[in-house]
Amino acid sequence: MEDQSQKINILIVDDNPNNLLSLESILQAPDRNLVRASSGEEALRYLLDNDAAVILLDVRMPNIDGFETAELIRGRERSQNVPIIFLTAYNDAGPAHLTRGYSLGAVDYIIKPIDAEILRSKVAVFVELFRKTEQVKQQADLLREKNIELENANLQRLSKLIDLGQQLAAERDPAQLLQKYCHGARDIIGASYAAVGMLEEDGQTLRYFLTNSFDHGATIEEGFPQASSDYLQAQFKDHRSLRLSRREVGAHPLRLLAHSSPTTSFLSAPILAQGQVCGWLSFANKLGAEEFSEADERMAVTLTQAVVFYENALLYAETQRHAFALEQEIAERKQIEVERAHLLIREQNARAEAEAANRLKDEFLATVSHELRTPLNAMLGWVTLVRGSQLDAEGVARGLEVIERSARSQKRLIDDLLDVSRIITGKLRLDIQMIELVPIVESAIESVRPAAEAKGVQLRAALDSRTSTLLGDGNRLQQVIWNLVSNAVKFTPAGGSVEVELKHINNQIEIAVSDTGMGITPDFLPYVFDRFRQADSSSTRKHGGLGLGLAIVRHLVELHGGTVHAASLGDGQGSTFTIKLPLTAASLQLHSPEPVARANEEVELADSIPRLSGIRALVVDDQADARELVGAILSQAGAEVQTADGVAEGLSVFLAWRPDILISDLSMPDGDGFSLIRQIREREGAWHKRTPAIALTAYAGAEDRIRSLAAGFQMHLPKPIEPSELIVTIASLTGRLAQAQAQVLGETV
Repeated sequence: MEDQSQKINILIVDDNPNNLLSLESILQAPDRNLVRASSGEEALRYLLDNDAAVILLDVRMPNIDGFETAELIRGRERSQNVPIIFLTAYNDAGPAHLTRGYSLGAVDYIIKPIDAEILRSKVAVFVELFRKTEQVKQQADLLREKNIELENANLQRLSKLIDLGQQLAAERDPAQLLQKYCHGARDIIGASYAAVGMLEEDGQTLRYFLTNSFDHGATIEEGFPQASSDYLQAQFKDHRSLRLSRREVGAHPLRLLAHSSPTTSFLSAPILAQGQVCGWLSFANKLGAEEFSEADERMAVTLTQAVVFYENALLYAETQRHAFALEQEIAERKQIEVERAHLLIREQNARAEAEAANRLKDEFLATVSHELRTPLNAMLGWVTLVRGSQLDAEGVARGLEVIERSARSQKRLIDDLLDVSRIITGKLRLDIQMIELVPIVESAIESVRPAAEAKGVQLRAALDSRTSTLLGDGNRLQQVIWNLVSNAVKFTPAGGSVEVELKHINNQIEIAVSDTGMGITPDFLPYVFDRFRQADSSSTRKHGGLGLGLAIVRHLVELHGGTVHAASLGDGQGSTFTIKLPLTAASLQLHSPEPVARANEEVELADSIPRLSGIRALVVDDQADARELVGAILSQAGAEVQTADGVAEGLSVFLAWRPDILISDLSMPDGDGFSLIRQIREREGAWHKRTPAIALTAYAGAEDRIRSLAAGFQMHLPKPIEPSELIVTIASLTGRLAQAQAQVLGETV
């Protein structure tokens, strides 16, 4: 019977409390546990430790919308098969939304306003399916336990049978063999008594009779062997075994020795040879039960075959048995040789793959070392020269320019490594919104133009002026264009040209980046988008890089539903990289949004950046250099700064000084930033809870950002930090930015 007290969970996810209340009133039932979740994050936390029969998921929600939530749910092993029903307003139920929802594994799409009866019936189906599934699991568990018990019993019997077979195979004396056989058979069946009898070739005369638990002489004296033989031969005319319970034993003329215990159950099976009865195997009084089972009867029949095998070995099959054993041994040896050959081949292949992987790893590590050390060498060299006080003002300015350019070069290399890490682990996410592609392409081109002009490479653009609005991540698409254009400039010699073309073809946007540079050889062209692959990875190569840019390009384009293709006529013939991005129906009808910031743009402190005068800022970081840097940035912006080297000191300064804002590193030896913000937020008083806090960390993943925001930080800034970004963020969180903007507007008016 089903346990009705066990309620079934239904997870309802909606940021509108009224919608949650309405759905609960529709779906309320005694056997259901309706679980509320007002956001995607709350739903994900619930599903970490709980199961649900079905998830009702609103599409439009802040922070993480329904589609992102569904994708994260499907990415977890525990919740990947939970049915999801999307709830959406009529205006949101376009083909793109429906397609995306079903691609994420949605089982249904219900459009608001919701028909209560339809919702009840659909949810009832999944509740009943969940209940039936749980019942099947329980029944399967019971059946599995029963099978395990049977398997264990059978394994024990099989083990004993193997041991008995080994003993019989080693014994050649018929009488000794039958004695061992009788004792082993009794142990396998689980009986108090056992006896075996073998007839002569005439099928009538008793040749051997062996028993255990009885004195052999007493059995002969009382005539038990012959009496048993006569009775059983009469019973085995149809060659079937005999199994009797206590009641049935009383109706048959069976007796053991006069001084033995009464017979409560009996089992006997004929030993057959060439279709004739040549002996019998009998058992009396089942141990631990009132009677023998069908399984005991089948095992007894199996045991008789072992005796026949040995009897035949004495007369005829001894030679056959040895021949069979020899044949088996030869077959096993052949199989071993085949397996050994296959194992050798697999080992050779594995070794070759491992050597290739090691070679690629060594080449990549050498490249990483070179690419990181090259700008580091310039930075350290110029720092030494500047400290030597032998440079004039122009030399110092040039040194600082080289140091800044080298630091940004290292930052780009690290960003590429982080992007590849996110790609490998499947954690790279897009910030999808409506974007205008032409300004993005123009910004990417302009950011590369200084390098092209310095090298003497002509950079041209032919961009279709028609609307090119589409759904996508503007920053990531700008990264794609910047990578392709900067690659083209890098591999094009002085006097060459690079052309960027954007045009519409049917319902697609096609971006082509062509150059007259060194080209791509036909051998390397199929691997041009592979990670860590470079056409020239030798120590004498002319161009630097980690071989990651094009791999990142391909992944980002594919995340946007597009394709990227490389073409080249060969070495010295230039190359063309073509990106094709789909234009959805929705994107064709919408106007362009604000253009995004240019990729890799160097941000400088502008006069419009607000001052932080009067703001008290507490900086917590275990690294002295990092503390001093942030403190210097904020002090130059007019802020009043105090620093702390760990959680304990930071908490003490925070409580005593009462700063306007907290800037804390996350990774520290005596306790991380999460511990610090948690201790502050848990204290009584509104001031502890409303003081804004910024998390600074070298961990720049999406999950790291979500974790820091959930812990109580208002902002998550990855290292290395841009001074202007840090100042604007502090001004925004403390209200100083709004004041500055209001002042600018007043002056404009």
